[in-house]
Amino acid sequence: MATASLSALCDATVFTGDAFVEGHALLVAKSTVLDIVANNKVPVEAKKTSLPDHILAPGFIDAQVNGGGNILFNNTPTVESCHAIAKAHARLGTTRLLLTCITDTPDIMRQAIGVSREARKTCPNILGIHLEGPHLGQLRRGVHKADYIRPTDAYDLLLYKPEQSEIMLITLAPEIVDTDTIHVLHERGIKIAIGHTNALPKQIHKAIEAGATGFTHLFNGMGKPSEGGLTPADTALNEPTAWCSIIMDGYHVPIDMAKMAFNRKPGKIFFVSDAMAPAATETPLLFQLYGETIDVSGGRCVNVEGKLAGSSITILDAVRHCLKNVGLPINESLRMASLYPARFLGIDNRFGKLLPGYVADVVVVSPDMLLHSVMTEGRWLS
Repeated sequence: MATASLSALCDATVFTGDAFVEGHALLVAKSTVLDIVANNKVPVEAKKTSLPDHILAPGFIDAQVNGGGNILFNNTPTVESCHAIAKAHARLGTTRLLLTCITDTPDIMRQAIGVSREARKTCPNILGIHLEGPHLGQLRRGVHKADYIRPTDAYDLLLYKPEQSEIMLITLAPEIVDTDTIHVLHERGIKIAIGHTNALPKQIHKAIEAGATGFTHLFNGMGKPSEGGLTPADTALNEPTAWCSIIMDGYHVPIDMAKMAFNRKPGKIFFVSDAMAPAATETPLLFQLYGETIDVSGGRCVNVEGKLAGSSITILDAVRHCLKNVGLPINESLRMASLYPARFLGIDNRFGKLLPGYVADVVVVSPDMLLHSVMTEGRWLS
């Protein structure tokens, strides 16, 4: 679909990120939301697209994308793979993402940072990079390769420096990375999340004081809530200012536990897909992780030991799951897919809402979350 200088998405319900607006059209000028006006007040020069019985929602944001379209970023850290992964997810509504490199060799981690930066020059859907490891706790490492897990060193501190508008998110374990290092990374503008950790509350509190602002995939890689309240999951739930990402694929987090978390931390939890290679494709294939074949049957990604190895979902799937099975209201589900991750990443002045001045990233869905179309920066994706 061609994009005129002024476009009007008419006859739909607009979810601004704050509220639903009926009987109004979304005006898009080039790459930006210009205004929301009554359907009968659309300028005559605007190119109109009628979308009755649909919802216009802010484009989804995913802070943890390991792969998609049958490509795993760790296995092929190239510019081409970055573009292919981002394109696969964008077609399903994830208009902004962080490419994620999980624990690997220093060379692979370095290559991942370099190619993601190069890919960003021609693919604005890529916000930056998420390094999930290698500075994790061995006890809670999950499928991360034990041989590659290590503390930070001088080489890492030279490497971990965001460039220009790049977002760099690092998931680390406070029992492995000292607070002085966390503070240095935070001062550089790096987002710090706590994950794959067995740290005590005191260690986590010190990490937060040093600059950590979130927790990666709540309840996974950090234990479950306990009667003693001493697991990292307990601390994550008890920290009022800390953000928590969560994988809502029906396997990583039980429904009752998800409901409890949403009630405990309203407005501070957001969806991530933790998507592996089989995500965002109609023909998911088996893939290799650290040379081991990962089974993807039944929608689950598991290794030979039966451990979950990421997911095969997109953010759209997470929204659907929460609406159908968890009973989360549609407005809150959509915020957890866009506004809340934007706030965590510090980009909520441009993304996560459909209001004047915001980037025109739009997901068009039916009320039961059937995807109609996707717009990114004012252009319809084919």
